[in-house]
Amino acid sequence: MQTEKNEKMADSRDMIGAHDAMRREFGALPALIAGVPAGDARATGFVADHTLMMIDFLHAHHTSEDDHVWPRLRERCPDAVESLITTMDQQHAAIDDELKALAAVGRRWRDSADASDREAVAAVAERLLPGLYEHLALEEEQILPLIDRHLTQREWKATVEASLGKVRFSQRLLMLGMALHGADEEQARLLRAAVPAVVWHVGRPIGTRLHRAHRERLASASRDRAL
Repeated sequence: MQTEKNEKMADSRDMIGAHDAMRREFGALPALIAGVPAGDARATGFVADHTLMMIDFLHAHHTSEDDHVWPRLRERCPDAVESLITTMDQQHAAIDDELKALAAVGRRWRDSADASDREAVAAVAERLLPGLYEHLALEEEQILPLIDRHLTQREWKATVEASLGKVRFSQRLLMLGMALHGADEEQARLLRAAVPAVVWHVGRPIGTRLHRAHRERLASASRDRAL
């Protein structure tokens, strides 16, 4: 489908790769956190910082949708999306509340390396998952087709770039490595099309190495090895 200006329409399937990374990383958090030995300040600090980084990633992802996707869909297909985006907004708000709680207990645990704080972080991380999974699935089922129908590829790439721009450059590379981890050939192709060319050609090998090293450090910090 083309716009009146003959612009190519969005292909938002790359979001599934980002969602898969979020599902994998957040799904691993409760056991990862619970596996950190009490009193081990170094291991606690690394896993707590990883948790806070994942919170930042998800927050950047959601606020970019709030700023760039919902307004365009409301403008271009209001009858089709109003109730759906109301649901998206409510889910974002509920998830954001859980992320704030997770960040608060995560910072406290990072400072204390205490077993009770560790268990509190693991509990909030577990509590987050059902709402997050429900939201990601609904977005893939109902929002992505609307994005592909009503946003151009240029607008979609601007949304992806806005999300990347909310995190530090080194974390962008790690995020790319995270998204590529376990991605099949099709998902890798979609990610390549979504990110700026320089990020792909320069950042992909660096991001892959950063993510591999990051995973190894997480595994050494926690008794849980299922990473």
